[in-house]
Amino acid sequence: WNAVFENMYTGPELNDAPWLSVLGNHDYGGFSFLSGWDRQIGHSWQSPSGRWMMPGQYWKVKVWYPGFSIDYFFVDTNVFDAGEPGANEDHNICAWPHNAAADLLPHSCGLQGPESIWDCPRWFGMLWDNQMDWLEMHLEASTASWQIVVTHFPPVWGHEDWAPLCARWGIDLLVTG
Repeated sequence: WNAVFENMYTGPELNDAPWLSVLGNHDYGGFSFLSGWDRQIGHSWQSPSGRWMMPGQYWKVKVWYPGFSIDYFFVDTNVFDAGEPGANEDHNICAWPHNAAADLLPHSCGLQGPESIWDCPRWFGMLWDNQMDWLEMHLEASTASWQIVVTHFPPVWGHEDWAPLCARWGIDLLVTG
């Protein structure tokens, strides 16, 4: 953790700045879902500097600035990279060739993740559905001046979900990357 975060991002402007983070497909493993994504979440409470903030797969935080506030909503969009195990081996975190060992271990991601590669697409779909309900509830309740959603995949994926949320609740900005 020190080599890839704590010692990498240092400097007068960075040392006290919080790093508000969201999971991308490479945090799950790129081609797999077994690469310690849950440890990144755990660093929210264990980071020596206290800068790393990603307390869950989806989460929100209100930040106050002089004269206005922003509600930031962090949403896991990896459902769009979670196909059936035999599909698109080059861009599928549930692909069989990259997760074969996962099928040998029950609850390979612990109790919080997919039970197997065969459960992987369903699990990410359920995560997405739960997030969309959560996001709608919190957008409706938001009293911030601005609402910003941060994801990994751009809204061209999931457009049928993003368009109505933006129209109904006035999401001011979607940040992806």
